Amino acid sequence: MRVLLAVARRERRGWFLTNAPLFERIIHDMTEAQTSSRFFQIIEEIVGKLLPTAGPEQSITAANRWSAAALLLLTGAFLVSWPSVRSAQAQDATKAPFRRGIGISHIMEWAPVEKAFPTHFRYPPFSYPIVRFNKELEELRRSGIDFVRFAVDPGPFLQWQGSRRDYLDQMLIARVRQIQSCGLSVIVDFHPSDMNSDYLATKIAGGEETPLFKEYVLLLARTAAALEALKSPSVALEIMNEPPPPTNIWLPMLNAAYAAVRQSAPQLWIVLDGGEGGGNPAGTTKLDGFGSDPNILYSFHYYQPLQFTHQGFRGMAAQYLTDVPYPARARPIEESIEATAATIASSGLSPSEKQQAEVFTRYSLERYRASSFDRATIRQDFDKVARWARDHSVPMQRVFLGEFGAMNNEQRGLVTRQAERAHWFSDVREEAEAQGFAWAAWVHSGSVGFSLVKEPGSPELDPEMTRALGLD
Repeated sequence: MRVLLAVARRERRGWFLTNAPLFERIIHDMTEAQTSSRFFQIIEEIVGKLLPTAGPEQSITAANRWSAAALLLLTGAFLVSWPSVRSAQAQDATKAPFRRGIGISHIMEWAPVEKAFPTHFRYPPFSYPIVRFNKELEELRRSGIDFVRFAVDPGPFLQWQGSRRDYLDQMLIARVRQIQSCGLSVIVDFHPSDMNSDYLATKIAGGEETPLFKEYVLLLARTAAALEALKSPSVALEIMNEPPPPTNIWLPMLNAAYAAVRQSAPQLWIVLDGGEGGGNPAGTTKLDGFGSDPNILYSFHYYQPLQFTHQGFRGMAAQYLTDVPYPARARPIEESIEATAATIASSGLSPSEKQQAEVFTRYSLERYRASSFDRATIRQDFDKVARWARDHSVPMQRVFLGEFGAMNNEQRGLVTRQAERAHWFSDVREEAEAQGFAWAAWVHSGSVGFSLVKEPGSPELDPEMTRALGLD
C-alpha cells in the first residue's frame, strides 16, 4: 500500500499533500484493525469524508474522483493483504526475550571421561564454582548482554540413570535459575561434544528409529517440562547444536523432537537448527512447517571466511594458516603466505608433508584473496536468510544468529591481528542487527581459542570485543 501512496505523491502531489494525514490514518487504522468487520467500518467512515453526498449546489470534483480512485486502490490492495498482515501481527505479538547474547561452554559442555574407561563419564562431571560463575554473569549483564546460550553436553544425561541422572537434571535447572537471578535470559543448548565417542552428535542423530536418538528425545521432553515448570518467558530449549545430517535426513528427527518438546512444554521457546552440519544457513533456509508456532527461534551459525575465523585451528584445513587478513584485500596476501610457511616449517610434519601443506595453504590463501571477502559478502549471506524469513512469514526477531566467532591465536603464540578480528566481529554483528536478527557471540571462555574474555580466568570481556559487539 505504501507503493500506492508513493504513486499518489508523484501523480497528484498538491492534492496528496492536502489529504496525506487522512491517508496515513487509513493505513494505520487498516493495519491495526483486529477483525474484518472493523476493517469495513473504517472504510465506511473514510468514504464519507472523501466523497460527500452531491446535492443541487454540490458536484463531485476531480479531486473527489481522484480520492475515490485512490481509496479503491488502497482498499483492494488491503483486501488482498489483510489476512497476511494479521498473521504477521499475530506472530510478532510474542516478543522474543533474546537480542544480544553470548555462548557459555565452560560450565556444563565438556564432561570428562574416565582415563581407564574412555566411554564412561566421570562422576560428577561438572564442578565449576558457583561464586565464580556468578561474577561472570554479573559482568555480562553489566556489559549489556541480555541472554546466555548455555551449552550442555547431553552425553552424561543419556548415559546415567536413576539418582545420577536426577542429580544432573537438578544441576541444570539450578544453573538456569542462577543465570536468571543475574537478570539474564537463557537458552539451554544441548551441545554434543567429542569427549566420549559413544555420544558424538553423529551417533545421537543417527536416525529417527535408533535407540540413542529415542533416548535423546526423552531427554529433550524431560528437560522441556522442567524448564516449562519455571513459568518464565525468558527461557528456551535448543533441540541440538549443529545437527550433522543433511536437512532431508535431519528433518524427520527434528519433527519427532519438536513434537515431544511441544507436548511437554506448550509455551516454551524452542530453538531449531536445520542440519547440514556446522549450523549451516543452507539448512535453516530449508525448514518449513513450523510457521504456526510463534515461540520458535530459527538458528544458523556464521564463521565465514574459514581461512580467517579458523586460522590455526588444529585438526581443520586452516590449522597452519597464519596472519590471515580481514577483509580479504586488507593487506598483501604475501604476508600471510610467508607467515604460514614459517608455521609449517616449525611444525612436526615430515618433509613431504610440509611440502604438501605449503601447496595447499598457498592455494587456500590465494583463493581467499580472489574472493574479495568483505562486509558486503556478509550482507549478501544474511540477505538470503532474511529472504527465506520473509517468504515464510517469520518475523526477523525470531531469526537467530546462534554462533559467530573467530580464533584469537595470540593465545597460541601465533599471529592474529586483533584490530582485524574486532573488525570482523563488528561487521557480522552490525549486519545481523541491520536485518533484525538476534545474535549470540561464541564464546565467553575456553573453547580452543575462541574466547572473548580479557584473559584466561577473567570475568570481563576483552574491551576491544566489547566495542565490536556494540556493548560499550
